[in-house]
Amino acid sequence: MQREAIIYTVGDFVRRVVGSLLHGGYRGKFLCSPCLIKLTKANLDKSYSLLEIGSAMADVFKAPGAITCLATSACAVCARKKHVPCLGVPLS
Repeated sequence: MQREAIIYTVGDFVRRVVGSLLHGGYRGKFLCSPCLIKLTKANLDKSYSLLEIGSAMADVFKAPGAITCLATSACAVCARKKHVPCLGVPLS
């Protein structure tokens, strides 16, 4: 009996890494897209380009699912002076 192969997209992997980051060490903190892209790149295989990850990250910001998207917030990693859209998972 053969099982049908499941094909995962770059977006699937990016969403999984972002969820893992925000539910793990960055829980309760909100991160901007550039910082999430860098952290995701560091956690994925080297074969994924920044362009692919950035494109998938845009989709995550459009439809964050269980992750909270704040329209304007200070990023916990880079602490940009200008508030930007950020993703995070509240502590509660």
